[in-house]
Amino acid sequence: MAKATEVEETFEGISFNLDVSEGEWFDYFGSHMDQNTGEVIYHEPNPAAKALIRSAAPFVEEQVKKRKRKTEHVYNPKTRGMERVTGFEDPTVDQMMKEADDIFDYAIMEFKGFNDRKTGKPIPCNRNSKVALRKNEVFRRFFERCQQILNGSAEEIEKN
Repeated sequence: MAKATEVEETFEGISFNLDVSEGEWFDYFGSHMDQNTGEVIYHEPNPAAKALIRSAAPFVEEQVKKRKRKTEHVYNPKTRGMERVTGFEDPTVDQMMKEADDIFDYAIMEFKGFNDRKTGKPIPCNRNSKVALRKNEVFRRFFERCQQILNGSAEEIEKN
């Protein structure tokens, strides 16, 4: 499995890769769910298939900035008064699906060695293919694990 190269120790201190738009190549690895525990079991990486993936965090942050905010007055039974509550409008199901497709399209920059099972031909790295891969449960787990590694949360998850 690929390791994140976000931090590199040197004799002069620690250097960080601040350009999260570059992405990182990951050898593809499959996975399955353990029927007894529900835990995800990751398989050994297959170097014949690779994906260039970047962190989706900057994209998600931009999407949150674009969301409309709403303000309501809600009755608080403890104070017996109305309180002003501000939050984001709930997106529709279609908006959530489009946003999930947009995240995959943004974060997956390129892939190699992915072939169509029916035709045997290489799958082109375009929006339609990325959206189709998002619907594949095994690929989605691969993508989510890559995001955990890129965002540095993989080590925290393994500890817990």
